[in-house]
Amino acid sequence: MSTNLQNLGKHHGGAWKVAYADFVTAMMALFMVLWLTSQDDETRKEMADFFKDPYNTPMESSMGMMESSGEGDGESNAGQSKGKADIADVEILYRMAQEFMRLLNVDNVAPDERPVDIEVVSDGLRVTLYNRDAYPFFVKGSTQFTEWGTFVIENMAWLLERHDFMIRIDGYSASGFVSKDMDYTEWELSTGRANATRRYLQYYRVTPERFTSVTGYGSTKPLPQIEPEAESNNRVAISLVLNESFNKYDGI
Repeated sequence: MSTNLQNLGKHHGGAWKVAYADFVTAMMALFMVLWLTSQDDETRKEMADFFKDPYNTPMESSMGMMESSGEGDGESNAGQSKGKADIADVEILYRMAQEFMRLLNVDNVAPDERPVDIEVVSDGLRVTLYNRDAYPFFVKGSTQFTEWGTFVIENMAWLLERHDFMIRIDGYSASGFVSKDMDYTEWELSTGRANATRRYLQYYRVTPERFTSVTGYGSTKPLPQIEPEAESNNRVAISLVLNESFNKYDGI
């Protein structure tokens, strides 16, 4: 009896720690396998390409600074880009997106009501400005910016002034827009708002040479799984494409 009690007090080594570490590793591997098998073919292919060459293969899908709007209209078309984000660029882009959202002070707004959505994508940043009733960017039915819209554009211009992005602006409209002028349709509204965004950015000292295109899509490209008439479809997407001379200094 006394011998057993003495043995209980002895140190039995760390073998259990090794076994526990092996168990945790196995569980993590199982989780990764289950996650990979649940992805679509395109995502699995991108993951495979990345791990084949992690320092040179760009990530084609969104890096997801915030919940993606899921627009499938070619806004992040790499063929129009000046460059691709490498590993160091992505880290800087994340910090820039976080700082921009901090300046706007909308972190406490519910995701489905947030007036600004920022995504880190393979060739830069995509900023979507939603013209929602709670935070309207434009005066109803017009291309005139509200006080909130002017505030956002001014802060964005401050960001753009410090980095060599090329800029593409796309305007979208919810369906059902009716104007007193029969010739003023969703096409004119979406194009006018995109162009107004360009003018305001230039007003706040973004040089004209930085803009690659300004396009209006009317109501032809509603957000996925959202009714075409929903106010979230009233939006302007600003694609900030990395230039070859992208500033790599720390912070914004």
